[in-house]
Amino acid sequence: MVNRGPIRLALGLGDQELEQRLRPALDADLDLAIAVHCLAADQVLQAVEARAVDAVVLAAGLHRLTESLLRDLERTRTPLVLLAADDDPMTLSTTRRVVLPLDVDPGTLRQAIATVGRGERWEVRPRRGHAAKSRPDPGVEPAPTGATESDLNVIAVAGGTGSPGRSTLAINLAVALGAIVPTVLVDVDCCSPSVSAYLNRDPSRNVCTLAHAVRDDPHGWQHWLLDELQPLHPRSQYGRVLCGLPRRETRASLTPAVMEQLIFQLRRTYRYVILDVGAELLGTDAAPTGHRAALANAQHVLLVTGSDLVSLWRGRIALSQLQDQLGIDPDHISLVLNRYDRRYHHEQAEIEWHFGVPAAQVVPRDSSGIERAVAEQTPVVLYGRSGAGRAMLDLAGRIHQRRIRVADLNVDGERKKCWRTAVASSVGGVARWSGWS
Repeated sequence: MVNRGPIRLALGLGDQELEQRLRPALDADLDLAIAVHCLAADQVLQAVEARAVDAVVLAAGLHRLTESLLRDLERTRTPLVLLAADDDPMTLSTTRRVVLPLDVDPGTLRQAIATVGRGERWEVRPRRGHAAKSRPDPGVEPAPTGATESDLNVIAVAGGTGSPGRSTLAINLAVALGAIVPTVLVDVDCCSPSVSAYLNRDPSRNVCTLAHAVRDDPHGWQHWLLDELQPLHPRSQYGRVLCGLPRRETRASLTPAVMEQLIFQLRRTYRYVILDVGAELLGTDAAPTGHRAALANAQHVLLVTGSDLVSLWRGRIALSQLQDQLGIDPDHISLVLNRYDRRYHHEQAEIEWHFGVPAAQVVPRDSSGIERAVAEQTPVVLYGRSGAGRAMLDLAGRIHQRRIRVADLNVDGERKKCWRTAVASSVGGVARWSGWS
């Protein structure tokens, strides 16, 4: 393609931080002209089909951007530059798209646009995320217990609107896993963070203060993480927690670039990184873009849903958003059916059939156990008689491929008897999840 004037751009970033960082450099370039500023991916396709633009610059978090729409854009043969995280599914097929990292510098972006706008081939350069993984920082202790890049160690706990039990599951999984291996729980719910209240942790040490610190000192991640991380629970000796945003107004600080780097830094040190992700997934505000960034950098998503009809309906909407709008592979999603009561709810196999994904665990209704845990600000997995606690303990054991007992959550030689251990869930017919068998 040969242009006699400025290259007309369709720009769709969908993130305020990206806009503030990249837009001024694009506006200042006399060889570029932003013809269409898009808030949703379908607007980009309309501009391309109307031949109103010569090239397209998109971020993977743009509203309604799917792999199917990207293929439609590629079929128009319009030069496309995509900004995405290293392990984002949209980076896998790159036949006609130039893929750059989310934290690309403005100069590199301008060069890429100019190159593809002239009809030339952009030279593929090693992406920074892959380079960092191949050259670990010698000053950082690697993840223990022989963890490798192929191991499952970044797990996002998501769910639909309402209170399906996302935070409850994330907290209890982290406490159980943290009893035997280094585990960190991160509250990245940008709408209603609750981990600090649930566990009575110091809310002033949180992801927001961390984000501001590393913005001024981008090479001091490990130092600032040590300042902000707190012990998860006395009975989880290897567990740590990073609390959520202290105020709604601070959500813009948790940008996709910060989220990506945060997860990358944590997974280098901890065997398991558990992400408590909020319900809002669509839109261009800071909350949904932050949630999408967390999900994009997770290796598996546990979708928590209540077992009643209304909760299942909300869970099905959330699953559709994960698969269709965010492009997450169904093989990387599993259900957790919460507050299940076989007297009133559909059979597990029927729910799995309607959702099209397997259930990793069924957590029985246990009102007394959960209410007691919340009142005492204590994880329910510590209660040996709790059906919900045993189910979550069993799930943690299958994640780690080792049985975890209530006794394992005692420290300093303390051992307490319990009526049952989490050898298996008390709910009949719990599926053996092939990924964590």
